[in-house]
Amino acid sequence: MKDLRIPIPELKKLEPLLAEYYGYRRAIFSSELLSAYHAYYPNGVGREISVNYQISAPYFDEYGVDDGALDYHRHAPRPASASTQFDAVSFIMDTEHEVLITLSNEKILTEIQKLLEKYGMAEDDEFIGISLLIVDAIYDKYVKGELYTEIAISENTLPYLQQVRPEMLKLYELLNTKRYSPKEKKEVRVLNPITIDNGVKKITIDNSYHWLTDLLDNYLHIYLGADSLEEAQAELKEVYSEKKGRKANNAACNLIMYGTFHLLQKFSLLKTKHEQLSMTLDYMGLLFEEDSFNNDEASTNAAIAYLVKQGYKPQWKPKQIEDYKLSPNNQSTEYLW
Repeated sequence: MKDLRIPIPELKKLEPLLAEYYGYRRAIFSSELLSAYHAYYPNGVGREISVNYQISAPYFDEYGVDDGALDYHRHAPRPASASTQFDAVSFIMDTEHEVLITLSNEKILTEIQKLLEKYGMAEDDEFIGISLLIVDAIYDKYVKGELYTEIAISENTLPYLQQVRPEMLKLYELLNTKRYSPKEKKEVRVLNPITIDNGVKKITIDNSYHWLTDLLDNYLHIYLGADSLEEAQAELKEVYSEKKGRKANNAACNLIMYGTFHLLQKFSLLKTKHEQLSMTLDYMGLLFEEDSFNNDEASTNAAIAYLVKQGYKPQWKPKQIEDYKLSPNNQSTEYLW
């Protein structure tokens, strides 16, 4: 059975858990929920019901499109011309019906049942099995390029991530690398003078009143969004270094590894970290190809600890940009620099 029927109240109950551990968003299953709505309500619902499920539908982008590169107003919310429309997804989520989701293959349901039996999961842990099946369906969408994400891609996205952003990181590193000041008896930023050489002419700018570095700081705050020198250097090394080598884990592996371990740690009857890590790796073995992730317990434990230390928040990204970061301070999907 490749399709799985899930009672909608059960899915709704699991949503907070799935969001916390697996980056779930209701929009991931919007097409399935809309199909359920049309199946159960082929003639729609009356106005006395629909009036309670109205949402705004902007005619245009909610954000301004000012072309000024450093204009904060470009991203300031503006009054958008909008109408309202019936939110069928929210409505169907308040019903007692079922939703049909598609699993990755015909065997996965049996394989997950065997996995639960292997680790002695009781009936009280049944919701863990449902969660693992839902994650399988989400990952299958991801693999097929059908997964909804909150990140929109424009024609500028890849040039920004692959060429512009690493240059911004280098500039940020230059501006924030400190040297010891005998006068102040501590390490301080080196803000002046600044030399610029374009290969034809070289000039030195005094950077009076820090006008240039202030300008660059403001620019990088918007379009780079790095919080510290250490963060920028780590990104340069991990993402853009030519010597970084092949990654053992991809972003989807990290997300599912992190989510499954914490799901089992908090909600399962497995009492030891060894059992929790072992089941996490066995589950990942059902989803991923054998050599696509590191299935060593010690390495997995270290990887999870690292993610926790970094304040990791599960979020699905389009496959082609999953290894990169975007600026959290730039709300535009078109003006990336």
